[in-house]
Amino acid sequence: MTRQAANGEGAIYKRPNGTWQGQTYVTDTNGVRKRKTVSARTKREAQGMLDALIKAERQGKRQTPADLNVARFLNEWLDQIVVHRVRPTTLSTYRHMVTTYLIPGLGKTRLEQLNPRQIRSFYDALRKKETGARTITYVHATLRAALEDAVREEIIERNPAKLVKVTQPAKKEIRPLDLDEVRRLLAFHREDPYYPMLVLFTTLGLRRSEALGLTWADVDLPGCSLEIRRGLHRIDGELVTLPTKTARSQRTIPLPALVVEALTEQRERQAELKKLHGADWQKTGHVLTTGFGTPFDPRNTTRIVQACCRRAGVRVVRLHDFRHGCASLLLGAGVPPRTVMEILGHSSLEMTMNTYGHVTHADRRTAIDGLGEALGASGDTM
Repeated sequence: MTRQAANGEGAIYKRPNGTWQGQTYVTDTNGVRKRKTVSARTKREAQGMLDALIKAERQGKRQTPADLNVARFLNEWLDQIVVHRVRPTTLSTYRHMVTTYLIPGLGKTRLEQLNPRQIRSFYDALRKKETGARTITYVHATLRAALEDAVREEIIERNPAKLVKVTQPAKKEIRPLDLDEVRRLLAFHREDPYYPMLVLFTTLGLRRSEALGLTWADVDLPGCSLEIRRGLHRIDGELVTLPTKTARSQRTIPLPALVVEALTEQRERQAELKKLHGADWQKTGHVLTTGFGTPFDPRNTTRIVQACCRRAGVRVVRLHDFRHGCASLLLGAGVPPRTVMEILGHSSLEMTMNTYGHVTHADRRTAIDGLGEALGASGDTM
């Protein structure tokens, strides 16, 4: 029998199958008043659930809409929330994680019912499909960030992704090219059209986007310096020029003679190509260009540099490892860490020292030999 309750207290009744249900009106996060039903095995349990709903309503807490599933919220999050606060490159990564992994795996689940166990099982399913550990960490970071916004907007009470631990992929030791390998690489490609590109990566440690976004307006050859103000990226199939990664990334870098010479030759080469191709030459103003004046595609640039390594007979490393190598060579040459930080455009000195300050085997050998000599010398005096 249904118990008639005072206005705002809801109603509770026993169903023919013996379970108990309670009903009351609540307000969802869209501001819509809807009837909410709870079910339990006993009257006491149903009453407790009903009381919790009524208490939450009186406290101004809003209920998650029943038709709001994970897929709908994630798309809303991408298009209305996170789009306004992250860089387009980051948004593109988020969108890829959402459309490729999260929606196919969790999209149909009601947002308020998503729980840690379900998320953990989803990650386990990805592992069984041989999805890489690093990719899973990106998927997890995306889901965690989205659900944190859901909590902030009071759509859900807690972030279930925070309760799930994801194994971090083992960090591989980064071994950038050493000084001898860099010399061999540059010497082998001295007359190559890609030589200016190699010089910029090895000597200045520019990010790929920074090197590709560099224009002649940023370069002062007589003053032996250049300015980093933007980066070139491929986003959703299009080449897009964006501001630098951070404000500190915008910087002026003095140029050594090696770079000035390479860029001078690059400008002369472009002038010759412009005469050769005439109207077909693309006036983009970029420093690093194809034979027709167009900027290089970022992924193609990585392939080009790695192919140059193979032809020169040196180790093939990631393009970003040239940035690591530049930092290590500068620090090894005795350049103050603060100066290295400014050259590379790092946000902190800690990043320069802990992330980019690599110690080579030769450095270790020199240190140990020095200690051995010192200990031997002290033993001789005893």
